[in-house]
Amino acid sequence: MITGRAARRPRAAAGGLPHRRTVLPSGLRVVTQEIPHGRSVSVGLLVGVGSRHEAPGRDGYSHLLEHLVFKGTAGYPEAGALSELVEGCGGSLNASTDRELTVYSARVPRARADAAFEAVAELVLRPLLRRTDLTAEKPVVVDEIRSYLDSPGDHVFTLFDSLLFGDHPLGREIAGSPASVRRASHQSVVDHWAAWYAPDRLVLAAAGPIDHARVVDAARAWDADMEGVAGRAPRPATPGMLTPLPAAPGTVRIAFRRLSQGNLALGMPGVHRTHPDRWALDLLGAVLGDGMSSRLFLDLRERRSLVYDVSTFATSYADCGTVGVHAGFDPDQAESVVSAILDQLEAVVQDPVTEAELERARAYTRGRLELRMEDSGAVAAWIGTGESLLPRIETVEEVIAHFDAVTVDDLLRVARRYLRPDQVRLAALGPFTRRARFEKMLRT
Repeated sequence: MITGRAARRPRAAAGGLPHRRTVLPSGLRVVTQEIPHGRSVSVGLLVGVGSRHEAPGRDGYSHLLEHLVFKGTAGYPEAGALSELVEGCGGSLNASTDRELTVYSARVPRARADAAFEAVAELVLRPLLRRTDLTAEKPVVVDEIRSYLDSPGDHVFTLFDSLLFGDHPLGREIAGSPASVRRASHQSVVDHWAAWYAPDRLVLAAAGPIDHARVVDAARAWDADMEGVAGRAPRPATPGMLTPLPAAPGTVRIAFRRLSQGNLALGMPGVHRTHPDRWALDLLGAVLGDGMSSRLFLDLRERRSLVYDVSTFATSYADCGTVGVHAGFDPDQAESVVSAILDQLEAVVQDPVTEAELERARAYTRGRLELRMEDSGAVAAWIGTGESLLPRIETVEEVIAHFDAVTVDDLLRVARRYLRPDQVRLAALGPFTRRARFEKMLRT
């Protein structure tokens, strides 16, 4: 039986069985999805804080804290001890920081579910956060940031976000800058943990051959730890929760690198995560540049040999989003690549997508989603993210129904609203020195 003050009527979620939800008196939300015949249990403890919640001067703190908790906890004070607990039974332990969430996750064989729950609870609720550990971890995080800078295919997206969103936290590197990491004080990082790692910001998600009531009992045992955290530090006001004003269409940002390949991200504002147009925009992304049978791949790579890699991208946040095209290419072919991408955008804006293309996009998107849901980790992420970021957890069947409801007319309307070539902004990284060269490409 679902207990607590906010139980919902069971719904069939990923995996076919209904997911279950309980809210504990502390405010911690527990969501589970039983997969009776699964051989693994995946557990995620999601914290409702990310880089956009960081106050000015504290960029990268969420990511830095994600690193620091692995250095030692109350029950496992030595670095590596928690990883040994999980890996000792063949499992994996990981964490990630995004714009609006920090996630701690573990996947273990079904007989050792206890190890997964213990590990994520230790990391989130009982970290030691020692001053010496912060000093030791700062160079590691700085090296990680440098690794992003050394990966052009990744860094071009940071350039695009910075171009589109400017000084808003959504325009910054999630991990911050080397300077912001180096100047982070021990007390400010501890305050960040105390302010955000509180029960009302936490979601425990579990998927696999597990019993909901037992998961709730395990979470109730954490109440004493959570009571010690709640209210220990105020949450600072941050401009990151204001909706950013995007840069003007035609804006270009160039980053010079002596590289043999160029990378670009050409895009525009998209939609927030609950916008009704998101389903049509996702299918347009599949038609244009998701997979080797997409229009961009067939045209730019297979027919014209202009690129090694080309694909569409999209992100969605609480109040805004992005959509666009990424390409890696010979720098000498920059004009041809940009022109070809703009031609494909113009085509989808001017002429309706065919019924056959729409059906292929539906089948492709639906199939990728269904295949992903065979993994307990993906199911835990689905229900955990849905509980954390959406008004409610949507089922796979509901999402598929959204895609099935999209028509050719919807695609044309959405393309004309979001994908017009005269609305693009462009970030490029490579051996380029003249921004005017790319500005001219967008005008022609």
